[in-house]
Amino acid sequence: MKITSIKNKSFLNMKSLTKALVCGTILLGMLSCEEDLMLEPENNITQNSFYSTELQINQALSGVYSAMVNASSRGGYDVNFYLLASEVRSNNFTALSQNGNRDYYAINRFQDTSSTDEIEILWEDAYQQISYANMLLSRIDGVPFADPATKEQYRSEARFLRAYAYFELMRSFGKVPLVDKPVTPEEAAKIPRTDLATLYNFITSEIEASVAGLKNIHDAANKGRITKSAAHAMLGRIYLTGSGFPLNNSSYAAKAKEHLFAVIQAEGQFVTFAPAYAELFKSANDNKYHLFEIQHISGGLSQGSYLPSYVSPNFGTADPLYNAQSSLFSSAELGVSQSLINSYETGDLRRAITIKTNFIATNGQLDNANYFIKFREPGKVISSRYDWPINFPIIRYADVLLMYAEVLNNEGNTTAAVPYLNRIRQRAGLVAVPTTISAADFTTALRKERRVEFAGEGVYWHDLVRWNTGVAVINQAAAQLNYNYTITTNDYLYQVPLSQIQVAGYDQNP
Repeated sequence: MKITSIKNKSFLNMKSLTKALVCGTILLGMLSCEEDLMLEPENNITQNSFYSTELQINQALSGVYSAMVNASSRGGYDVNFYLLASEVRSNNFTALSQNGNRDYYAINRFQDTSSTDEIEILWEDAYQQISYANMLLSRIDGVPFADPATKEQYRSEARFLRAYAYFELMRSFGKVPLVDKPVTPEEAAKIPRTDLATLYNFITSEIEASVAGLKNIHDAANKGRITKSAAHAMLGRIYLTGSGFPLNNSSYAAKAKEHLFAVIQAEGQFVTFAPAYAELFKSANDNKYHLFEIQHISGGLSQGSYLPSYVSPNFGTADPLYNAQSSLFSSAELGVSQSLINSYETGDLRRAITIKTNFIATNGQLDNANYFIKFREPGKVISSRYDWPINFPIIRYADVLLMYAEVLNNEGNTTAAVPYLNRIRQRAGLVAVPTTISAADFTTALRKERRVEFAGEGVYWHDLVRWNTGVAVINQAAAQLNYNYTITTNDYLYQVPLSQIQVAGYDQNP
C-alpha cells in the first residue's frame, strides 16, 4: 500500500495549509487499495467522512496530482513513463551493461517481458492516479462549495488528470481496462481491456469537457495546476497521436490542428515562449514556460526528482557537476547514443545544454562518456540523489509549435508551416530553412528537429511509433551496434503485466 506524500510547491506551497494537505493526502493514500486496478477503498465510512468539505476535496485533488511525482520506489512519471519506458526505448540511449539485470537494459534491448518490474510500475502508478480521480469525482457532487466555479474547476482538473493517465497507459499497453468509477475487486476482475477507439473517445471527450471549467492562468500560490492551454495542448498531442499508427484516424488531424492553434493564440497572454533554450531547464523558471509539468522540490520532502541521478555518471570531486548526493548509476551502464549526438547540427546551442561527452572521474582523470545534463543544475544543494528540484515538462510550447507545423505540412501547406519550425531553429542558433522547401524535405527536417529539441524528455519514442518509423530506425541502430535483435510493430507496446493476466485473465499483447 502506497502513501502518497504531498508536494509543498507551486499550487501546494501554501505554508498555512501544508500540514492539513499532507494529512489529507496521507489519508487518501491509506484508504486506497493498490491491487489490480486500484479498487475502491475498504473503509468507506472513513472515506465518506473525509470527502465532505471543499478543503478536503482540494486535498484529494492534491493527491491526484501527487500520484505523478514519486508514486513508486523508482520515482514518478518522469522516470518511469518518460525516461525508462520511452526515452530508453528509443535509439537516443544505449544500454551498455546489465549490472544485475537492470530493467532499463531489458527495455533498451527489447528483452523486457510481462514480468519486468518496470512494466508493473507503469500499470500501478497510472491506475493509482485513476483511482484517486475516480474517488474524488464520485464524491464531489455531494460536497458544498462557496463558489460553484471552484467546484467545476476541481472537477475539471480531476477529469483531465484521469484522462491523461489513460493516455499514458494506452501509449504503453494499447488496450487497457476502462474504469471511470470506484469498483469492487470482484467488479474490477470482470472489466475487459477496452479497444483503442473507445479509449480515444473517452480520453478526448473527458479533456474537451474539462476545458470550460479550467482557468486560463493561476496565481502564484496555485502555479502548476492544469490550465485551458495545457488541456488544448494535450488534446493536440492526443489527436495527433491518434491520427498516426496504429489507429490511423485521419479525421483526428483536423482536431489536433484546432486545439494546437488555440494554444498558439494564447501566446503573450497565457503562454510564454522562452527566449533561450537554457531558460527552459532551470528550477527558478518552473511553471513559467512549460504547459504541463511534473512538480518537484528539493529539501528532503520526498518530492524531489530522481531523474538526474538515473542519467548521471559517478562524478569525481573535481568535476564541475559534482554533488555528494548526486550519482546513482555509473556512466558505463546507460549512455546517450552516438546517433543522437551526431544528429545535432554544427552550432546547435541545445547540444551543450542537453549532453556532455566527458567528466572528471573519482580518480581525478578525464573519462569519455555520453550522458544527459538537461535536468541537472550545478551548485544545487540536495539532501539525497533523489532530491533534485527541477520540474519535468510533460508538454512544452515548442512541442505545440512543431506539432502544428507538422499538421500544416501534412495538409500540403508547407509554406505556412516553415515559420513555426524556423522559430525553434533560430532559438537554437541555427539557420532558417527556406520557404521553398519541399513537403518531403520539410518532414525530414521537422522529425530531426523534434529529436534534438526534446532529447531526454520521452517524446522521441512516441514520435517513432505514431510515424511508424520505429521498426526501421531501431533495427538500423541495432544492426550498426551489432546488437542481436530486430523488432516488429508488436514491440511498440509493452506486455501487460503478468500479475494482471493472472488476476483478471486479460489477453496478452502479441
